[in-house]
Amino acid sequence: MKHARYTFVGFLFICSLLPFAGWAEEAQKDLKIQEVFQRYGKKRNVTMVELSNEMLETFSMTHYKSIIIKDDPEALNFTRHCLETDQQGARKIKEVTDDGGLISAYYQLPGAKDLNRFILFKVSTKGVITLVYIEGDLDSDDLITILFTKKDL
Repeated sequence: MKHARYTFVGFLFICSLLPFAGWAEEAQKDLKIQEVFQRYGKKRNVTMVELSNEMLETFSMTHYKSIIIKDDPEALNFTRHCLETDQQGARKIKEVTDDGGLISAYYQLPGAKDLNRFILFKVSTKGVITLVYIEGDLDSDDLITILFTKKDL
């Protein structure tokens, strides 16, 4: 029996299996969230993923990096602080707060030439932090299609 799955779930699964492709620091050198990846990327209870060039081309991306941090309130505060800085001048596509704290955000940042840059952020009810940086030719609608289109597996 086939089950409908969101492409996003499959996309994240594939991302978690890929080897690191070498961090292109130039891609987000002007962003504060770069410090989240640097500070927490190699710590315990953290999963960090970078996509290979082949995978990036499939989704019209030039850079992709994500980090999932479990059970670290200090990391949550630091990540929120970084997001406050980076969201200045960004197009807020979606932003959700609860009890005064940011729990979900989707920002489109100013990019160079024809490149678009996105930051996605979410905190689960169990306190798991997910932060994603994406850069590429894709626009906001393309990204939403990749993340939320149903696909039969």
